[in-house]
Amino acid sequence: MSYFFDQHFHVMTLEHPNLLSLMSTIKEGLPNLLTSGALSPSYILTNKNLVHSQMLTRAMNTLITFDQPIGQTFAMMEDDLQGKFQTKEKEGEQKDPPFIHEGKMHFRDTTYDKMAMCPLLMDFSQRKDKKDSLYYPPNNVQKILKYAEDTLEGIDWYHKNRPEGLFEFFPLIGITPPEHNLQFIGDLLETYIAQDKIRKGKQGFFGIKFYPPLGYNPWPTDEAEKEKVCMIYDFCEKNSIPIITHCDDQGFRTISTKKAWLYTSPASYKPVLEHYPSLKLDFAHYGWQYNKLQKNPINMISAAANNLPDSPWFYEIIELMQTFPQVYADVSFSGTTSDFYIQLDNYIKTQNSEKADIIRNRTMFGSDFCVNLFKVESYSRYYQIFEQSPFSNEEINLFVQSNPLKFMGIPE
Repeated sequence: MSYFFDQHFHVMTLEHPNLLSLMSTIKEGLPNLLTSGALSPSYILTNKNLVHSQMLTRAMNTLITFDQPIGQTFAMMEDDLQGKFQTKEKEGEQKDPPFIHEGKMHFRDTTYDKMAMCPLLMDFSQRKDKKDSLYYPPNNVQKILKYAEDTLEGIDWYHKNRPEGLFEFFPLIGITPPEHNLQFIGDLLETYIAQDKIRKGKQGFFGIKFYPPLGYNPWPTDEAEKEKVCMIYDFCEKNSIPIITHCDDQGFRTISTKKAWLYTSPASYKPVLEHYPSLKLDFAHYGWQYNKLQKNPINMISAAANNLPDSPWFYEIIELMQTFPQVYADVSFSGTTSDFYIQLDNYIKTQNSEKADIIRNRTMFGSDFCVNLFKVESYSRYYQIFEQSPFSNEEINLFVQSNPLKFMGIPE
């Protein structure tokens, strides 16, 4: 059985995010928004998206995925790869034949039997005491429980309605430790994680998703908070459970920009990995930074001249890869532009064979659907950009099959 992995994507409805928390960060005002880099032209506000109609279209296209049950979004994603939708953009490229045809997934010259889909849940839970300034008390503070149940129901709906579908699911459940007590975290792990990689009842999740901008500190100084994260690390290392952590300088925040950057930085995980050296850890988005304030101007000029990555976090991840055998990175969202793949490929080619092989064997494909729809027209279009990347067919197969199988602990 051959698999093509989408190691990193999101599906949810408007019920699952914590919009109250988003509003609280907006209250910080325009200066903080400018500092964050959210308005950087290399992030969402590209030259194309600065056209009012284009930005509105992208936003509406994204919201469609929130306006239907999760199972139907899975079906829509598969329909897209089957070529059932037509491009609406002038520079759009209709894939012919589509990626999925004749009952298989076709990518370049390789045919895959199944699509291994890894939806990542974000834990938008928040304690009631953080909203004590509001007149009406918020409901559903433990939002991850409903999100988990809805995801499992969506997977069951897909299998029931598409018995011949190519999608197989390996979801990862989100945890934001500061928002829960120790007992809740322990129960969450035991209830939802399939420790033997076999789904039984609610145990339909195969890994953990961390999202530092929601308030998760990988190695807190507070002993009570450290006990929580160590419980998770102990559980994951003992049972070979993979962890994916958000790692770019943007995204959904419930804490200040500077604190979010501090927690998200790969350097924050160094003490974690020193204590848990065999922990399986994937840094999402390859540590891409859109805010120029975090970059050395001289390094930026040099990187631009050589068409190489200019994000300090990218190089921190590479360093961790060389030291710890289970550190990975994925290309989700960063791959919305072909420039990213060119820079990554150029960097790999500048390294000696040993270092280059480590990077090739720790890189994974991911889409970051549906967030990526702010920069690409469709799920299928994201795959087209990846297909046109400068990587060899052998490297592509590593990124979409061999490396994810190792990371997830699934036998080939």
